[in-house]
Amino acid sequence: MPHRSTIVKTGHGPGTAIAVLMVGLMAVGIVFVVLGSSLYFSEQPADQRALPSPPARSTHDSKAAN
Repeated sequence: MPHRSTIVKTGHGPGTAIAVLMVGLMAVGIVFVVLGSSLYFSEQPADQRALPSPPARSTHDSKAAN
Protein backbone atom coordinates (compact mmCIF):
# COMPACT_ATOMS: atom_id res chain seq x y z
CA MET A 1 0.00 0.00 0.00
CA PRO A 2 1.65 3.26 -1.10
CA HIS A 3 2.01 6.08 1.41
CA ARG A 4 -0.14 9.14 0.75
CA SER A 5 0.36 12.43 2.51
CA THR A 6 -2.31 14.01 4.70
CA ILE A 7 -2.85 16.80 2.17
CA VAL A 8 -3.68 14.35 -0.62
CA LYS A 9 -5.94 12.25 1.65
CA THR A 10 -8.23 15.21 2.31
CA GLY A 11 -8.99 15.45 -1.39
CA HIS A 12 -7.37 18.87 -1.73
CA GLY A 13 -4.13 19.29 -3.57
CA PRO A 14 -1.02 21.09 -2.36
CA GLY A 15 -2.20 24.24 -4.13
CA THR A 16 -5.14 24.49 -1.75
CA ALA A 17 -2.85 24.13 1.26
CA ILE A 18 -0.59 26.89 -0.06
CA ALA A 19 -3.60 29.14 -0.69
CA VAL A 20 -4.94 28.58 2.83
CA LEU A 21 -1.50 29.28 4.28
CA MET A 22 -1.16 32.50 2.29
CA VAL A 23 -4.61 33.72 3.36
CA GLY A 24 -3.73 33.01 6.99
CA LEU A 25 -0.45 34.89 6.74
CA MET A 26 -2.17 37.85 5.08
CA ALA A 27 -4.78 37.94 7.87
CA VAL A 28 -2.05 37.97 10.52
CA GLY A 29 -0.20 40.73 8.63
CA ILE A 30 -3.33 42.87 8.39
CA VAL A 31 -3.96 42.48 12.13
CA PHE A 32 -0.38 43.57 12.89
CA VAL A 33 -0.68 46.62 10.61
CA VAL A 34 -4.00 47.69 12.13
CA LEU A 35 -2.80 47.25 15.72
CA GLY A 36 0.53 48.94 15.03
CA SER A 37 -0.99 51.94 13.32
CA SER A 38 -3.62 52.39 16.03
CA LEU A 39 -0.93 52.30 18.72
CA TYR A 40 1.24 54.72 16.74
CA PHE A 41 -1.51 57.27 16.21
CA SER A 42 -2.89 56.99 19.74
CA GLU A 43 0.50 58.02 21.19
CA GLN A 44 0.62 61.29 19.25
CA PRO A 45 -1.99 64.05 19.67
CA ALA A 46 -3.52 65.45 16.49
CA ASP A 47 -1.85 68.86 16.79
CA GLN A 48 1.56 67.25 17.23
CA ARG A 49 1.12 65.36 13.95
CA ALA A 50 0.01 68.49 12.09
CA LEU A 51 2.76 70.76 13.43
CA PRO A 52 5.92 68.81 14.13
CA SER A 53 8.22 70.44 16.64
CA PRO A 54 11.61 71.69 15.37
CA PRO A 55 14.61 69.53 16.19
CA ALA A 56 16.26 70.19 19.54
CA ARG A 57 19.52 71.11 17.83
CA SER A 58 17.97 74.04 15.93
CA THR A 59 16.37 75.50 19.08
CA HIS A 60 19.65 75.09 20.97
CA ASP A 61 21.59 76.87 18.19
CA SER A 62 19.17 79.80 18.12
CA LYS A 63 19.51 80.27 21.89
CA ALA A 64 23.30 80.13 21.65
CA ALA A 65 23.31 82.76 18.88
CA ASN A 66 21.52 85.27 21.14
